[in-house]
Amino acid sequence: MAAHLTPNSEIRLDFAPGLVKADVVVPQAEFGYATGLLTDNSPDSLAMARARVLADMAVLDAQGRPWRIAVDRIAFEQIAGPPDLHLELSLSPPPGASDRSLLWRWHVVTREAPSHFALLVVDGDLAGGVLGERELVGALTAGRSELLVNRGHASLGSLFANAFGLGAHHIAEGYDHLLFLLALLLPAPLLVSDGRWGEARPAAATLRKLAWIVTAFTVGHSTTLILAAFFGVRLPPQPVEAGIALSVLVSAIHAARPVFPGKEPLVAGLFGLVHGLAFATLVSNFGLGTTTRVVAILGFNLGIEAVQLGVVALALPVLLMLARWRHGHRARLALAVLTGIAALVWLTERLGLS
Repeated sequence: MAAHLTPNSEIRLDFAPGLVKADVVVPQAEFGYATGLLTDNSPDSLAMARARVLADMAVLDAQGRPWRIAVDRIAFEQIAGPPDLHLELSLSPPPGASDRSLLWRWHVVTREAPSHFALLVVDGDLAGGVLGERELVGALTAGRSELLVNRGHASLGSLFANAFGLGAHHIAEGYDHLLFLLALLLPAPLLVSDGRWGEARPAAATLRKLAWIVTAFTVGHSTTLILAAFFGVRLPPQPVEAGIALSVLVSAIHAARPVFPGKEPLVAGLFGLVHGLAFATLVSNFGLGTTTRVVAILGFNLGIEAVQLGVVALALPVLLMLARWRHGHRARLALAVLTGIAALVWLTERLGLS
């Protein structure tokens, strides 16, 4: 949930095939003033707040039929600035209705407080190409209580292309994901001798090893992403992020001194399962239908793979050079130590120890 710093309400829509997710943020003080309801997190207060919001809003299709509204989460929270009422909604269109066009009707607080308004924005539209770039639809006020949101037509081709871009974007910004992979690849051009990294491995053997490691990592994170998309597999963010930091630390130690020589693909695959869970929250954007989810997951994974292969291609000459350079051992140790320090910092932060 994003921070909310202004006294107006906000409604943030995220479109997916067959489904629209909505984050609704209403200032707690204004909501309490307008409704006269208690604004604590007791079950009774939340039940009354839920009922009041649903009574004062509606989502309709072109024929005036109501969309189904499911409240996934409701809470009074203070994230940034004054506290707010937060609701996470899942919206499903009526049978046969477009999932990309809706009429939003809103009277929450604005009926009792005419100066209040709610901004309606599109936060995401995977099929339409909006990836975290906010598009303002308009303001819902006492005098203008309805706004039409029409996202137009979107094809499976555009869904695939935008999912590809989303995957590429997330892995490119996922420094911990890439650092784990690079640290695991760092000693790949070397052979083991007397429990230490020794002489250079032949180039052809190095390429095969790199390919196995990258493929295993891809299979690992793809597996958990598919499980999340089709079977709802989830873990809380904190242990997942801590597990990713731990994976970076393990790979850094292995880069300095062989811990599991010859088993790098297995380790990449197992930790890939953990890394895939970090992407699991994104699958709610992949729609409801099996076909759309398959297309989106395929595009997303190919986007990740494209960036990974690009990074490996850029790193490959450096890895081969380090394996044959007379100071390569020291350089590898320095890189392993720096990676280990970064991993320890992340692990401490993500376990809440800092």
